Amino acid sequence: MSVEAISGELPGGATNGQIIRRLLTYMTPFNAIMFTSLTARVVKIVAQAAVLGIAAASVGIYIGSATPGEVNWDVIWQQVRWIALVGTIVGIASYIENYTGHYVAFRILAAFRDRFYYAMLPLAPARTAKLQSGDAVSRVMTDCERVEPFYAHTIAPAVAAISVPVILLAWCWSVHPTLVYALTPFYIATTFVLPWLVARLGGDGIRYREQLGQVNAFVADSIQGVRDTVAFGYEKRRARELWERGATMQAGQEKLYGADATQRALAEIFITVGILASAWVGVELALAGQISTLVDLPAVIAVSVVGFYVSVGMANNYTDFRVSIIAARRLFGMMDQPPAVVDRQQGVATAGVEPSIHFSNVHFEYDADDLDWSRQKKVFDGFTLDVPAGRHVALVGPSGTGKSTVVNLLLRQWDPQQGDIRIGNRALKDFSLADLQTFFAVVSQRSFIFNESIRDNILIGRHDATQADVEAAARGAGLHDWIMGLPQGYDSPCGERGSKLSGGQRQRVAIARAILKNAPIVLLDEATSSLDVETEQGVMRAIRHLAKGRTSLTIAHRLSTIMDSDEILVMLEGRIAERGTHAELLAKGGWYARMFEIQKDEVDATLVR
Repeated sequence: MSVEAISGELPGGATNGQIIRRLLTYMTPFNAIMFTSLTARVVKIVAQAAVLGIAAASVGIYIGSATPGEVNWDVIWQQVRWIALVGTIVGIASYIENYTGHYVAFRILAAFRDRFYYAMLPLAPARTAKLQSGDAVSRVMTDCERVEPFYAHTIAPAVAAISVPVILLAWCWSVHPTLVYALTPFYIATTFVLPWLVARLGGDGIRYREQLGQVNAFVADSIQGVRDTVAFGYEKRRARELWERGATMQAGQEKLYGADATQRALAEIFITVGILASAWVGVELALAGQISTLVDLPAVIAVSVVGFYVSVGMANNYTDFRVSIIAARRLFGMMDQPPAVVDRQQGVATAGVEPSIHFSNVHFEYDADDLDWSRQKKVFDGFTLDVPAGRHVALVGPSGTGKSTVVNLLLRQWDPQQGDIRIGNRALKDFSLADLQTFFAVVSQRSFIFNESIRDNILIGRHDATQADVEAAARGAGLHDWIMGLPQGYDSPCGERGSKLSGGQRQRVAIARAILKNAPIVLLDEATSSLDVETEQGVMRAIRHLAKGRTSLTIAHRLSTIMDSDEILVMLEGRIAERGTHAELLAKGGWYARMFEIQKDEVDATLVR
C-alpha cells in the first residue's frame, strides 16, 4: 500500500505522501541508528507477547505436570527462568528503542530548525515581512517542535503495527492455520481501516495552525502594547477579541482532537471484538482437540491481546502524525518560496571597486504579497541617482516617496524590475550577496539590539575583532566611558530588543557596530528620528565620526541633521525634485525651504546647544 493511500491528502498543494518522503530525507544520515531503534521496538513487543504467552502457557504446563499435594518446583523455576530471560530482553530492547529513537529525533529536529533558518535568510525581508511576529514564532519554534513526534512517535509504531502482527500470525500458523484466517481480517481493520476512518473524521488542521499563529501574534501584540492598552482603557475590548479569536481556533482544535478521541474509542471496540474472536476460535479448536486447552489456548489469547494493541499503533498515533504533517507543510511552504533575490555565488572581486552609488532609470514596485500600508506599490518609474565616492549625500522628502526603498535596493533586499544599480562600475548583481554586504555599514531607526551583551552586539559588525577593536569602536560612538561605568562593563546585558538601554544608547551601539565593520559606504536611515534634540546631538557626533572619509547616504526627516551634507536631494513622488547644498536649497524657496521654515524652531534650539 502506498504512503498516499495510508495517509490521504490535506489541503495545501503536496500530498501527505510527498511530505512524508521529504521528512524521511532528513533521516538519511541516521538510517543505521533508526533501523536499530525500529528493530529494538519490534523485538521488545514480540518479547512482551512471548512473556505473556509463556506465562499463560506455564499455568497449563504446571497443571499438566502437577501431583496433588506436591509443589513441582522444577517446572516453576524452569518457566520463571524463561520469563526472566525474555523479560530481560524486553528491558534491554526498550532502553535501546527509547534512547536511539529520541537521539535521532532530537538531532533531526536540530538539523530541521537550522535548515529552516538558513532557508529563511534569502527570503528576508521581502517574503517574511508579511508574517506577523506571532505567526513567525509559531512557524520557527512551535511547528519545528511539532515535527518531532513524526520521528519519535510515528515511524516506530507504524513499523511495529505492520511487522509485529505478521510475526505473531506466523506463530499462530505454527499452532493452527485457522487462527490466522480468523485473526487476519481484524489485524487489517485495526492497522489500515481504522487510520483511514480517522483521517476522514479529522478537521482542517492547516486552518487550525493558521489560526494558532494569528492568536500567537495577537497575544504578542497585546503583551508588547500593554502600556497603551491600560493607558487608554482598552483592556476589556482587547480581552474580548482575544476570547473570540481563541474560540474560533478552539473549534478547529476540538475537531482535530475529537477525531483522536473517536479513534481511541473505535480502537477499543476493534480490539475487544478481535480478542473475543481469537478466544472463540481458540476454544472451538481446543474443543475439537486440535490445540491444547491448557497450553496453546491461553497462549493464543495472550499473544492476540498484544498483537491487537500493537496493530492500532498507526491509528493511536494518527493525531500526532497529522499535526506533524500539518506543521511540516507550513514549514516547507515557507522554505519552498523562491528567494527574493537570486544570489550569484561566484561574484566579481570587490577589491579596487570605487565606493560610489549609481541608480540609472530604475523602475520598481513592491509585490502585492509584500506590500504594507506604509508603502506605495509603485515607487520608482525611471529613478536616477549618483553619489560620488567620498561624498556625503542626504535624501529628504515626505514619507512614502521611496527614500528607504533606495536603501532596500542597495542592500538587495529587493531587486528592481528594470534599470541598473551599480557600486562603482559594477552592477549589484555582479557581486555575491556576501561580498556586497562588505560595502555597507547600516544604521537605521530600527537597528536591532539582540538580547546579548554590549560586546556581542558590537561584535556583530565584525565577529573576529579583538577587544581593543571593540573598545575603539565604542569610543568612536561615544560609548566607552559609559560602558566602563557599568558593573559588568562590556559584558552588561542589553535586554530583549535593547530594553536595558535608552534610545540614544541603542543608536550608539548600532553606530559602534558600524564603525567596527569599517565599510566604505555608510547608509543612515532615519538614524536619529526617534531621539530628543539633546540626545540627537551626541549621536550625530558619533555619526560624523563614522562617516568621516567614507561615502555616506543619509535619509532624514530632521533637516538639522543633514545641513552640512555635500548635497541634499529632495524626493517627491519617487523622483528627485530638488538638489543642492543647504544654502542653495534655501535660496530656491521650494519644498526644502518651506520644510526648513517649519522646523526652524527646532533647528534654532539645536544650534543653541
